Amino acid sequence: MKFTEREMTVGIDRVAEGLFLATLPPWRKSKQAAWDLLPKFEKYQRKAAVGEAVIPALIALPERPTVGATPDFSKEEYAAAAGSKAAARLTKLVVEAMPIRQDPDALLGTDDFVVPDTLEGLD
Repeated sequence: MKFTEREMTVGIDRVAEGLFLATLPPWRKSKQAAWDLLPKFEKYQRKAAVGEAVIPALIALPERPTVGATPDFSKEEYAAAAGSKAAARLTKLVVEAMPIRQDPDALLGTDDFVVPDTLEGLD
């Protein structure tokens, strides 16, 4: 499936953060502060690990052109795209963490396109 770079980045970032926070002891009061204080390289390593696990599966998902919602896939579709049960669950979490889709191709219809005044008459 075609996902935008922003959709994949937001989804992967949120899941990497969630997985890190889940590893902290339950008595820790400020879990979010632990993520915020984590060195950038360690954050990168966690995000890269999630990305390596899910990007091939995200690309292998069937095309679902949905605007105004996140795409919805069945368990079988996740399993077929991911190859393993753990990767399928992780891929599902990433898709659910993605922002609401606006226009997947970032194209505007001709009726919605307005030429700025500065560009008119430049033939």
